[in-house]
Amino acid sequence: MHLLENPIRSDELLVETIDIEHRFYASSSEPLDHKELIEFARARGDNHLIELYNDHSLGYAENGGSHDLREVIATLYDDKITADNIVVFPGAQTGMTITTLAMLHKGDHAVIVTPSYQSLEEGVRLAGGNVTRVALSPDDDWQVDVDAVSAAIQEDTRYLVFNDPHNPSGSLMTLEIKNELVELAEAHDLLILSDEVYRLLELNPDDRSSSVAELSANGLALGTMAKPWGAGGACIGWIACQDPDIIDKLQKAQHLFGVCFSRAGEIQAMMTIRASDEIIGKNMQIIRDNLDLLDQFFDDYKEWFEWMKPQASGTGFVKFKGPITSDALAKELLDEGILVFPSYIFDCDDNLKQYFRIGFSRRTMPAALDAFKKFVDEKIPQWQRV
Repeated sequence: MHLLENPIRSDELLVETIDIEHRFYASSSEPLDHKELIEFARARGDNHLIELYNDHSLGYAENGGSHDLREVIATLYDDKITADNIVVFPGAQTGMTITTLAMLHKGDHAVIVTPSYQSLEEGVRLAGGNVTRVALSPDDDWQVDVDAVSAAIQEDTRYLVFNDPHNPSGSLMTLEIKNELVELAEAHDLLILSDEVYRLLELNPDDRSSSVAELSANGLALGTMAKPWGAGGACIGWIACQDPDIIDKLQKAQHLFGVCFSRAGEIQAMMTIRASDEIIGKNMQIIRDNLDLLDQFFDDYKEWFEWMKPQASGTGFVKFKGPITSDALAKELLDEGILVFPSYIFDCDDNLKQYFRIGFSRRTMPAALDAFKKFVDEKIPQWQRV
């Protein structure tokens, strides 16, 4: 079966093992080598972590994450978040799903800002919840319409879900809008699940707003090693939350659904976070260099593509202005060994059916762009005839 004919909405986990030459969709940062990580740790003087990695027990790590790891993760937030406000999961995918299962009951209602990472919505459905979507629009610079969120709230609404920085557009929610959403959620006693896996990848760090976990006791912030650091193989994700009762519930749910995760991964995560300046600095340079190439390409081909430069993350949502849908375009690209994610993967509304997501956070992106450009140049005469 052709990948893009599969009715299941695929993402990186589904396609990672498929032999594709140009992964123009890739959204996590340049993968970090363990050898490279050890060099970063040694340069920082973190020899105790290197020794710990070489001499640690293969028994179970502490339920909810070992205390030393949670202390390091807490340094990514303000002083409202300590080690006691962190629950560690075997990756962000597990974290978002277990959190939703733990916090929602069958019949509960959730308001979800879309398009977004599809598992944010599927987790609510798995928990037996009902969903109302509030769609973003490029006409509003992908900013949330707070009035639309307010109108979607029902008597049985328990959950407000969004992701910021935004996947797939790479936009950033303004602090004003985030504060308005927090106030709205608190007024209706809603939990807020904020997928913040691209936080720390802002092109301008001054544009970084507070985590929802810092802004409200109702906030649950999702993080992962995969996106900013390129350390997804450590298999460490987490939820940060001020409310100790929620933390207790999540620890119990984590123990039930995902008790066993790797102590080696925890130690790698500590090394990585402590070397954030160096590792994220390296990854941001890759992103900036790739964005320069993309800006030039989309300026040269503006007759065929509409491009709103992202403010953060390693993803962008591109509008195809040609005579076929983005789904058809993606199928033709895949036949040439180039993978992008068309709008159906994000279950977008019809007004976004011409959009597709690209990724630009890896060193392989320039080669993917060259292949994409060659494909476009060959197709333009055909598109012009149509």
